[in-house]
Amino acid sequence: MRRLRFITGVVLVLGGPSAGILVLRAAVGDRARAQAALVAAADREAEARHAEERRAVETQVSAAATLEPLAAGLRARVDGATLVDMFENEDWWRPYRQAFPLVRVLADGKPLATRGPAVSAAEAELVARARAQGLASGIVRLDSGAYVAAAVRVPGAVEREPFLVLGRPLAAEAPPPPPTVAPSPLADRTVVWPVVGVVCLGGLGLVLSGRRRGAGAGAIPVAPLHEITSRFGTPANPRAVPATPARGPITDGHAMRIPSAPGVAAAAAVATRPSADPGSLFGRYRLLGRLGEGGMSELFVAEATGVEGFSRTFVLKRLRHELAHHKEAVAQFIDEARMQAGLVHSNIVPVFDFGVVGGEYFMTQEYIVGRDLGRLLPRVVAATGAGLPESVAYYIAYETLQALSFAHERRDKSGAAMNIVHRDVSAGNVMVSLLGEVKLADFGIVKASRRVTQTQVGMVKGNANFMSPEQARGQAVDRRSDLFSLAHVLHYALTGRLLYSGENDLDVLYRAANGLTEQDLQYLAKFPEPARGVLTKALAFDPAERFQSATEFADALAAHIGGGKSETARLMRSLFGPELEREVTGQSAAVVGGHA
Repeated sequence: MRRLRFITGVVLVLGGPSAGILVLRAAVGDRARAQAALVAAADREAEARHAEERRAVETQVSAAATLEPLAAGLRARVDGATLVDMFENEDWWRPYRQAFPLVRVLADGKPLATRGPAVSAAEAELVARARAQGLASGIVRLDSGAYVAAAVRVPGAVEREPFLVLGRPLAAEAPPPPPTVAPSPLADRTVVWPVVGVVCLGGLGLVLSGRRRGAGAGAIPVAPLHEITSRFGTPANPRAVPATPARGPITDGHAMRIPSAPGVAAAAAVATRPSADPGSLFGRYRLLGRLGEGGMSELFVAEATGVEGFSRTFVLKRLRHELAHHKEAVAQFIDEARMQAGLVHSNIVPVFDFGVVGGEYFMTQEYIVGRDLGRLLPRVVAATGAGLPESVAYYIAYETLQALSFAHERRDKSGAAMNIVHRDVSAGNVMVSLLGEVKLADFGIVKASRRVTQTQVGMVKGNANFMSPEQARGQAVDRRSDLFSLAHVLHYALTGRLLYSGENDLDVLYRAANGLTEQDLQYLAKFPEPARGVLTKALAFDPAERFQSATEFADALAAHIGGGKSETARLMRSLFGPELEREVTGQSAAVVGGHA
């Protein structure tokens, strides 16, 4: 019996700690597995919520991809800047403009148009799945945050393999508390180790009770075990030694996100961005008022002052803030300033200054007290029901041709031809002053052999209402394309209406790419001379059948411009005189007020 107690005691003493360790490990493992199961369930719940958002975006991107203007633009091979401009301004895109700040159009496997955050490699997998399935969605994480996005193949332009990607920020959710599992008593060392201690003590007692002392006939009686007591001064409930905390990140208790370098740069740019409010300073210029904005730049009336009360008013053209870090846009803006500054001619709007203020590029141009043809013609039509008087229309066309002749024949310092093509000769870029002067503006998309940025073949830039067929098709253009556009301007001046019409820019672009129809030619044949012959020749589909130079075109109009300048000045005074005088007076008052 004593032997059995001895063996049992040894087993308890030796096996107690091992059993305690095994119990602890099993309890902790069970808790970890239960915790993982709860986390997985929470992830599945979040994934279900995200799936609903993805399905909603898939429905909307599928509807957007079927819009005919988008497919027509891809078939016509418009460039990315034109597409972005339409996304920002066209009514047919209005339902998607606010809902989806992230817009991508890909064609021929490459990004074509980007609106919103910069393109990231995170979208490549999404587009790859859409290429295989036709439609795909997912959560895309960019520097600016997480977006729920969907990509779909755009029908109607198969040869370019176009895809549309739409994305919106992932719905913000308060992070749920981490799921926890109630701790098991078996996983608490303050519970297990005392139990193990009691088991070991019990085993020790059995060992001592089962020992035999000496070799005598009788056993030496063993004194009864005394109750274990604490040393004098030990508290009644000693504190357990605190468990070593699990290792983790050392924090100050506050979550902190360190932005990426582009985010820091963007934040700094916003903080230092010059104000655009009237009366605010922009470098050495004071902004007097906002004229408007286009796809790449903003226009302001600005005033520069000097000593002894000297002041002069300019048009300040500033590259749009969101394009300040876009290398191609900056290079194109610099090209425009450099090109137009070198074209010093009485019929070309001159550039006087170029620079950078607070990281924003700008140029200043002559402030013309007048209106462009795009604003002049509607006023004339409203007043008379017809276009301009013939002498005025021919005079404006003749003066614009002088500007084109100078630009087309321009040579660099070495004497080599610069081969300049304006590419945006349109009513909005022909300025008419209150004194009857005519000036050609906006060389922003000019083509020239010395230009840094070049438009790729297949890309379309310009105003579709005045575009030549070769330009609308994205083909190579020369000076004869500008002459075709000027003929459109002349037709618009004579009639007060555009030769091409359509529900949107893409319909007009399709018309431009196909040139004049037989019906258009029959319509021109009813015009009196010289309009009939001049327009029929200048608007020929084949460039070889048009006027071959601006000088040749101007010569065909020279005999019909007598008194054109004085008549133009009278017309401008009658239509805009008081209005322009108020503008000039208002700017003068703003200047005085700005210095008060």
